[in-house]
Amino acid sequence: MLPILVPLLRCPFCLAGGGLELQGIPTGDGTVHEGALFCGSCRQSTTISGGVWDAIGNARAPRTLAQLSNVVAPTPQLYERVWRVRSLSLLSGRSFPNSEELAELNHWFATLSPKSVVVDIGCSEGLYARSVAANGHLVVAVDHSRPFLERVMKHKGTLPIVAIRAVAQQLPLSDGSCDAVMIGGTLNEIGDAAGATAEMGRICTTSGLLFDMSLTRASTRSGRLLQTALAFAGVRFPSREATRTLFTAAGFDIDRMRADGVVVRIEGHRR
Repeated sequence: MLPILVPLLRCPFCLAGGGLELQGIPTGDGTVHEGALFCGSCRQSTTISGGVWDAIGNARAPRTLAQLSNVVAPTPQLYERVWRVRSLSLLSGRSFPNSEELAELNHWFATLSPKSVVVDIGCSEGLYARSVAANGHLVVAVDHSRPFLERVMKHKGTLPIVAIRAVAQQLPLSDGSCDAVMIGGTLNEIGDAAGATAEMGRICTTSGLLFDMSLTRASTRSGRLLQTALAFAGVRFPSREATRTLFTAAGFDIDRMRADGVVVRIEGHRR
């Protein structure tokens, strides 16, 4: 945990913001890898272990096959190097490497001031987080899966990334505390998508930026059959318009929406 981030956080139990006390011995770079955050309002402590702040509180992720697979081996260990490097090409019907996706993300975030606070929701192993942090921003990487967050910590090196265990529908950040939010490939499987996008709108400052990559309803018969089968695992595929509406209802204006097959990228800002 970075001390500079603490004033932006809120207690995962009483939801009070700005009153957390960081406890623990800082390392050479000022971070606390083992310790706690103590809430002066409700007197509860939440642990920091291995650099991961456990801020899930009383919330729980949906118990679907998609969500459960994220907390058991081998998914966290293989996700990025086996599936993520191939997924967009398979789903879009064209060559779509991670480098192109990250270029779109960083081009949209190019107007952010140095050291802006960016929240990566459903971060998995931290593909987005590492790319944005490498541009000098402070990234808050959020996921409900501790094994994924441990991978974030393993990969991040000296990059300014803070790992937090929480659910997307109850983010442990104060209102208007971040300059940008990003969510890549997660919106389809987090259950209450409207609750998640509402939280993204809540934590984002006015004019703060949004980047989303998600999957929409297939247009082919074979694609629709596959998506119907995946629905049993808790994966949902809304229409493009329904995806847009999720974000506009949460307070975002959409500046650009691109689609390749079922792969949609949304760039927007908080109004």
